[in-house]
Amino acid sequence: MTSRGSSGSRLKSFLLAGIIVSMAAAPAAAQQSQTVAIARGKTQTTMLGAIKGKAYRDYLIAAGAGQMLSVRLTGNGSTYFNVLPPGSNDVAIFNGSMDGNSFERRLERSGRYTVRVYQMGAAEDSGRNSIFTLKVGVTGGSGAANGNAGGKVNIADLSGMNSIRAIDVMAERGFRDVDSFSSGNTQYGIFWRPTSRQCVQLTMAAGRVAAANDIGTHPKCR
Repeated sequence: MTSRGSSGSRLKSFLLAGIIVSMAAAPAAAQQSQTVAIARGKTQTTMLGAIKGKAYRDYLIAAGAGQMLSVRLTGNGSTYFNVLPPGSNDVAIFNGSMDGNSFERRLERSGRYTVRVYQMGAAEDSGRNSIFTLKVGVTGGSGAANGNAGGKVNIADLSGMNSIRAIDVMAERGFRDVDSFSSGNTQYGIFWRPTSRQCVQLTMAAGRVAAANDIGTHPKCR
C-alpha cells in the first residue's frame, strides 16, 4: 500500500512494531496496492501503472451507495481488470477478461471497491512487463462514500475492520492521526477531522478495530 507522509504513518509503525515478519519467499503473483485519490473538485483521475507476468495491482476506491463508479483501462491487449465489491478479495462484480475494458455502474453499497489489474495469456506466462493507463471516476452524491450526513462522517463501519486498513480509511475520510498509545495488547489511536470537528478513538486489538467511538474532545483534537 502506498505510504502516507503524515496521517496514520506514525500509528501504522506503532502497530507494525510487534509483528513478526516471515522470511519465506514472496509468491510469484505478489500483490501491489494503491489508494486512488481524486483531487478536490474533480470527479475522475488517470493513473499510469505497470505489472509483470503473474503479478497483479489493486487500486482501492472509496465510493458510496448511489454513486456512479466508472473505470476504463488502456493497455496492450493482454491486460485486464476486475472490480471487486467491499469486503471481497476474489468475487468480482465485473470481469474484464469477459466484459471488456470499461466499466460503469451505479453502486448499491458504500465502502472500498477494488479495481484489480492483471495479465493473461502469453504475457502472464512469459513474465512480460506491461504498461497501462487506468481512468477512474466517481460521480454523484458528494460525501456518500463515507456515509457523510449533516457534515459528520459515519465511523460505524470501522468496527471489525483490519487495523492498518482502518487507518487508511480514516485518512481518506479527512481524519488525521493526532495521538496513539497502548495498554497491554490493546492499541488506541486518536483521530481529528477539522471540517466536521469530530474526535474519534479507534481501539485496536489482535489486528482488528474492536471499537470506533466519537469521544467528542481530546487535548490534541484541535
